[in-house]
Amino acid sequence: MSRPDPSLRTTSVAALLFVAVIVVAPFALRGVACGHDLTFHMDSWMEVAQQWRQGVFYPRWAPNANYGSGEPRFLFYPPLSWMLGGALGSVIPWIFAPVAFDMCAVFLAGFAMLKMAREWFEEPDATLIAIAYAINPYMLLTIYARSAVAEELASAFFPLLVLWTVRERPARQMFLPLALTMAGIWLSDVPAAIIATYLALLLIVTVTVLRRNSRVFLWGAGAIGMGFLLAAFYIVPVLYERSWINLGQVLSTGVRPAENFLFARTGGVEHDSFIRALSWLAVGQIGITAVAILAERKWRPISARLWWSLAVSFLVALVLTLPMSGFLYRLTPDLRFVQFPWRWLLVTGLAYAVFVVVAMPAFASKASLYLPLFVGLIVLCNLKLQPQCGPDGTPFMISKVFYTGYGYMGMDEYVPATGDNYEIKPDFPEYRVRGENGGAAPNGAHVTTWKTSTYHKQLTVESPQAAEVVLRLMNYPAWQVEVNGLRVTAEPDHPTGRMVIALPAGRSEVDVRFVRTPDRWVGNALSTLAFIFLLQFWYGERKREFSRKKQLVISN
Repeated sequence: MSRPDPSLRTTSVAALLFVAVIVVAPFALRGVACGHDLTFHMDSWMEVAQQWRQGVFYPRWAPNANYGSGEPRFLFYPPLSWMLGGALGSVIPWIFAPVAFDMCAVFLAGFAMLKMAREWFEEPDATLIAIAYAINPYMLLTIYARSAVAEELASAFFPLLVLWTVRERPARQMFLPLALTMAGIWLSDVPAAIIATYLALLLIVTVTVLRRNSRVFLWGAGAIGMGFLLAAFYIVPVLYERSWINLGQVLSTGVRPAENFLFARTGGVEHDSFIRALSWLAVGQIGITAVAILAERKWRPISARLWWSLAVSFLVALVLTLPMSGFLYRLTPDLRFVQFPWRWLLVTGLAYAVFVVVAMPAFASKASLYLPLFVGLIVLCNLKLQPQCGPDGTPFMISKVFYTGYGYMGMDEYVPATGDNYEIKPDFPEYRVRGENGGAAPNGAHVTTWKTSTYHKQLTVESPQAAEVVLRLMNYPAWQVEVNGLRVTAEPDHPTGRMVIALPAGRSEVDVRFVRTPDRWVGNALSTLAFIFLLQFWYGERKREFSRKKQLVISN
């Protein structure tokens, strides 16, 4: 496709910004969407902003979780969404941070699709495709009903997967951008990244067959692997330390694939009601796309590779939302961690956006026809999908509760393996001295000094007899404990999982630090090496291109 002139580019960007505003405009009348995940994400953002003010750039521990006992959520939850949310909340009031995040996600998704669409389509179709993707029904459900902001952000990477793998370029030119895209999506949202990895493999195989060129598969597979290495600073600790937490809660009752296929029923009223609404929305999005695919005739022979790539991806994604694919979630590596098969609507949204626009022939007022339809879709989805907020579920109340210092309930899956967050009460002091084996504290035992920060605790205990000190701190293996300069092993307090440190009689100097474990060193090293390799690859490609152009000039 020819490059659009600057005025068209400006118009397209302005249109995407306008659409982002329209998506959040209903919040002015109905309040900010307070979907299932809003509290979790806002708590994370405020934790991050708080630690940035303390000089910690990349948080690992969430100290306010579990009512001040903490949890390692930032070791396990990908960083891009909580860093963006923390940044937004650092410059605007917290009550508006979710609105700003939704706008950013809509704009970025549309902009990524615009870049992809311009590879094959002229304006204004490329802009209409971008808008259709940014506000496809599943995206609106994610914003209004779920507040799954990490998934919103991850959606911006999916069009780029199609662009880098399907476009008409030498196979080696997909390596660098595809690797960066895969790294970006792994640093955004894990379920979306699992879907994206399988999608990338599917696209690479499809294009390899269509181009009859095995180099496509080799370069594409290499790019996926390089993407993993770029994100290794996050992925390696997750893989190594997942046995340290209650990861099985990720697949607890209600969030397993078998219970979340389209039109699935579990007997839970709230769950089944949500699945039913989502399923009918999926039927609408999938049905419209299928009709558009069948109706489309014009550009299939012109852009056969794109047509087949989108059609095959759409069909596979559709199958994976249905119960017939249940065995794949049991047998395929890590596919079960997608949790909700309906998340494959992320993929159907790609075909939906392209086919619903391109299936209709070009005419002078095409944009004027689509824009009212887009606005109507936004209004309808907001009215049908956005729930009413409870008094404690609004951004105002979430932020107010956080800054009381009271703490909040942690996430089941991030609780250390020896703990139970449902047994943690909010009124536990920062430390408590007791006798050996949990008995009464020895007479005269007391703490003389106490210093605390997010990643370092120090206290001095005086006791005439051997004693124990229980800290308001979850016993996680990354916490290193020293008593009088000697390394000791802390034990978990039953049933909460808080840290218990055994102390001898007399004076005990206790030092507790959150240390960098070996897996984090390994992950950082792999990411650094991958980054250096990609820089060298990029420099080599620049030299190759310069040499090619120089040879063309000489030959002419």
